[in-house]
Amino acid sequence: MEAIFQEFAGYNGTLVKPFYWLYPNHNCVKCPYHIRTGEESRVTYGEFYEAFGFPYGPTMNENKQLIFYEIKSFNGAVLGKGQVTNCTHSNIHAESMLFENLGYVDSFIYQHNPVGYLTLYTNYTPCNEYGHCCISKIYDLLVRYPEMRLDIYFSQLYHIAEEFPGSFWNKEALKSLAGHWPRVTLNPLSNGLWKTVLYSFVKEVPENTFYQPILPARASADSYNAHMIHLITGIKPYYIDVPTVSQTLETKPSQEHQRNRIQPISYPQTQNDFFQYFPIFFSRLPFKPALHGPKEVAPKPTQVVRHLNMPVDKSEEKNLSSIVSKAGQINEVIMTEQVVKEPGRDTKKNRKTRYNDAVKKSKR
Repeated sequence: MEAIFQEFAGYNGTLVKPFYWLYPNHNCVKCPYHIRTGEESRVTYGEFYEAFGFPYGPTMNENKQLIFYEIKSFNGAVLGKGQVTNCTHSNIHAESMLFENLGYVDSFIYQHNPVGYLTLYTNYTPCNEYGHCCISKIYDLLVRYPEMRLDIYFSQLYHIAEEFPGSFWNKEALKSLAGHWPRVTLNPLSNGLWKTVLYSFVKEVPENTFYQPILPARASADSYNAHMIHLITGIKPYYIDVPTVSQTLETKPSQEHQRNRIQPISYPQTQNDFFQYFPIFFSRLPFKPALHGPKEVAPKPTQVVRHLNMPVDKSEEKNLSSIVSKAGQINEVIMTEQVVKEPGRDTKKNRKTRYNDAVKKSKR
């Protein structure tokens, strides 16, 4: 197959001109090498923050598109990795160059076929606007390699608001692409996946970054992305790992200590507070969470009874006082019982007494 790209050897990888007619210019600092492979694909921590909005929240810099990709075999072994950037001079999107027919990635997959997995870590979701047709080119690549799976992890949504003319086509294209689940998945970058990208594609990362949880602004944006992609496509993200509120609150006691102990100087600083926790190292290949995890058993509530002196309403207090004031006017009636002797029914003792009296009278 005839290639339309040119590849040159670098120090720790290769530099690729996605189109042979590109040339260096002052309008695009990345020209003409918009694809870099191997260790040449690593970017500085400051550049990563500018594009992806990690760790302090979205930057919404639409003029900077950055994609990291990994190509893996069916057993999970990495066959190749690299980065792709957009061309601001020629107005070419990164996905358009990456998925170009007879382009670099197409040729690489063809040479290593069969390929099991293609994973993208991108700062924006792909679009399908006129002049770019990024999602259409993704379809073409999937058709040429039907056994390959595609997973896309993004940090920001591109032109989905109604104010953009192409928002309708972008949302419809994302919905159509997500309809190929489980072969194709669209997921927001979140929690442990950020550490995976930092480990694989970013250099000069401050050591304390791996000891910090996701800041609230970034975690909130990740949750919003998960909600919106579900709303657009009708399919829940295949992988989402957003820290809970309780985990964020548990780290607050050491907040002041961490901020005073470590302050990176050569990188952009956040206006929010830092939190400290023990590092968790995740696998470079994200796994699907278990569908049926252990159920949490809630503690049995304890019934507590308290005797309180309830306050008396003024109207009720007035009614009670009126009743008490009239209590003295009530006549008290005492009921007693008395045994009454019935006539003609004398006891034996009375009869004997009358008999003795009669005898004494007769002797007189």
